[in-house]
Amino acid sequence: MSNHTTIRLEAEKKEEFARLCENMGLTVSGAINLFVTKVLQCRRIPFDISADTDPFYSDYNQKILLNSISELERGEGKTYNDVSEVLADRTQ
Repeated sequence: MSNHTTIRLEAEKKEEFARLCENMGLTVSGAINLFVTKVLQCRRIPFDISADTDPFYSDYNQKILLNSISELERGEGKTYNDVSEVLADRTQ
């Protein structure tokens, strides 16, 4: 037996989600049911939820910062005039 549930979404997100579901051969209802089933199986939200959305705290950025500090402590640090020089150097 199915019950009817209402959720509120921003119109743009709803449309984008519906298109994505359709591309995967799902309905919005089917995708939501998959999510609920997975939550019940795992007994948790099946993906990470984090308040740290500031890219400064990303693992990648922290690794770069720690490497840069180590370089400076070894006297191997470089001086840059702006961020574009840093990015160019990192991609080489």
